[in-house]
Amino acid sequence: MNKLTQFSTLFLFLAVVFISNLAIANDTTAKQQLKLKLASLVTYQANFEQRVVDIENTLLQQATGRIVLQQPSNLYWELFEPNESVLLADGENIWNVDPFLEQVVVYGANAALDDNPLILLTNPDSSKWLDFEVTQSEGQFVITPRQPNGGIESLRLVFDGDLLVELESKDGQQQKSLLTFSEIKQNKTLPPETFVFVMPQGYELDDQR
Repeated sequence: MNKLTQFSTLFLFLAVVFISNLAIANDTTAKQQLKLKLASLVTYQANFEQRVVDIENTLLQQATGRIVLQQPSNLYWELFEPNESVLLADGENIWNVDPFLEQVVVYGANAALDDNPLILLTNPDSSKWLDFEVTQSEGQFVITPRQPNGGIESLRLVFDGDLLVELESKDGQQQKSLLTFSEIKQNKTLPPETFVFVMPQGYELDDQR
């Protein structure tokens, strides 16, 4: 998994935390329980450890970093050295900053989400949930598309009470990316400039919008 693919996938994956304006019915299905948990989140901050493994559980990549999210679609994602990179989503664009290449790649958020299961979690059109299955086991939820398209095959969300503590995605090649969160701060006020992108001086811009 290259760095760009990893960042694009993880942005879509982590957007799960910030659903807004979804219609929430008063029933006990796994899907409705997940909606209730996600709708209660406003902001989320945490450090994380990441492990990417292949189908034989061989470690492909290991990293640490920090994540800050805000409802509905704002994300600041940073990988620490030696894999340093920054991903920033402001609701309209996704900015991928690569210090090693001194390059910024920007994508339109809507286009990036269009073919991904997480469209249902970032789109206020709750009918999108009909395209996915959700199962629940104790504090975890697994989301799978009814018609797999070769991208993300499943998303697993693990909660400790109301706190999101783990996220795991599995792709079409059976690679798994597991994020384990620590030092979690939920629903704390964030500075308004947290999700404002500023082009680093001297960097090249690759506009993919």
